[in-house]
Amino acid sequence: MFLKQIPLYACLALLSACSARPWVPYVEPAPGTDTAQLRVVTNGEVRGGVYEGCVGNEQGLAKAGRFGENRQPAINYPQSPLVPPKLDMPSRFAPKLSDYLGVTSMAEGLYSEMVAEYRVPAGKPFVLSREVLAAGSYGSTYIQCPEQAQVFTFEKGKNYEAYLGINSVIASDGTTQVKCPYAVYELVNVGRQGLSLPGMLDSKAPSAQKCPTR
Repeated sequence: MFLKQIPLYACLALLSACSARPWVPYVEPAPGTDTAQLRVVTNGEVRGGVYEGCVGNEQGLAKAGRFGENRQPAINYPQSPLVPPKLDMPSRFAPKLSDYLGVTSMAEGLYSEMVAEYRVPAGKPFVLSREVLAAGSYGSTYIQCPEQAQVFTFEKGKNYEAYLGINSVIASDGTTQVKCPYAVYELVNVGRQGLSLPGMLDSKAPSAQKCPTR
């Protein structure tokens, strides 16, 4: 999916609307629960949670932060969680996501990808949502990825990877294009060299019904 170009004033209004939604850190299932393992790779904001027929109460899995010169984190735009959790998972399949300039407070540095790994419920529908993303472009025009959410069911003991964000790619004609990757797949080990290949998952769109505020 290609990014849409939008005027600055529209982008700022969009971001203001999104910022009203609180960021509640994800809580893993209780001990003894059937689980799978999920790696989240993003340079934006990703939320998730057990799907109960409505959307809006998902918890925060990963929020990319901004970094300035010498990879110093911007105090006003920290990543979340500050120390991303790591599990014993197969090697990463997803390519690196691009760094990009935000649409506000540009001197605060570039948004950079982060990777976090979690235990997630197995055998239950689980919704993954990539929030609206906006990146600086040229002049007063900016580019955005729309919000996107899908519902998946993970299998007990298996490993999965979610690749959600903004990425720049070089097209066959040599031009740079920007896309909005949203891919969730099972990691399948191949051979003895630690190589992982993806096995794509079936998914469905969630209901448009909003969850009541908790």
